[in-house]
Amino acid sequence: MTEDDPISPEILSGMLMRMFEFAPVAMAITTSSLNASRYVKVNDAYLRLTGMKWEDIKGERVITSGDFLSPQRLERRRLLDEEGGYELQEVELTHADGTRIPTLISAQRTEVGARSYDVEIILDISARAALQREMDAALIAAARTDVLTGLPNRAGYDHFIASSVASATSNGNCLILAFIDLNGFKYINDTFGHSTGDHVLKIVGQRLRDGCRESDFVARLGGDEFVVVLTMKQQDSEAAFPAFQRLMNTIFKPMDVNGTELSIGAAIGTAHLDAGVDTAETLLNRADRCMYEAKLIGGVNIVTDIQLA
Repeated sequence: MTEDDPISPEILSGMLMRMFEFAPVAMAITTSSLNASRYVKVNDAYLRLTGMKWEDIKGERVITSGDFLSPQRLERRRLLDEEGGYELQEVELTHADGTRIPTLISAQRTEVGARSYDVEIILDISARAALQREMDAALIAAARTDVLTGLPNRAGYDHFIASSVASATSNGNCLILAFIDLNGFKYINDTFGHSTGDHVLKIVGQRLRDGCRESDFVARLGGDEFVVVLTMKQQDSEAAFPAFQRLMNTIFKPMDVNGTELSIGAAIGTAHLDAGVDTAETLLNRADRCMYEAKLIGGVNIVTDIQLA
């Protein structure tokens, strides 16, 4: 045999088998059957990916449950039957420990004598899927964050309050919402400019966050409107009103902005969740009503819905 002679089928078969066995990508050969496909050969990469042992799956059915009737598997079967294969189909494999592994599978059907076999090449895309989840989470977080103050924005508040109302209703906790509207903010904007107004909003937002517990929720709804949501045990709910008074006396003390001492007030309305009756919308509406009453007083004043009962 010279260098120009073709490789014999036996040598080629041996080379391909070694490539199959040592390929870094998971590969499997199975018999062709809708609900009784059986393992013929898998490589080491397949065993590493799935956590299986060859002695446990040799000759065994690939699918041992009703999964073979899933629309996705039936579609892949149709492509094999009608087109002889498919490429890069998204499939979640089940690891031996029960975890789900996102993969892309390409398959080709091969006829050998009177029998047919399906050869699968399986790409593990767990890292890509994790990166995509991180990117999605980052986009959602950005969409729910106020750019100026770094606090949650209205979208962030809506997401938080909906789940908090449901949770408080089911576990019996007391949910207290404070709606805060600044007094005198328009004067600061008109007199000192919007950059000074933005600085004031940043200071107020930071003071709110610093003055609250880590478990409390603080958001800027927009403009000069903020909310604080406290979650407390029912027996501790009476302490919420004096806690708000102490908090507000600290937050709205005079602030230095570019060498100018500025003072700003706030109208604050608080509402206590009536579990099983209130929705997120009705809770905010009642706090807003109390805030409007505090607005008529001026300065820094708190009106709670308990006084309106």
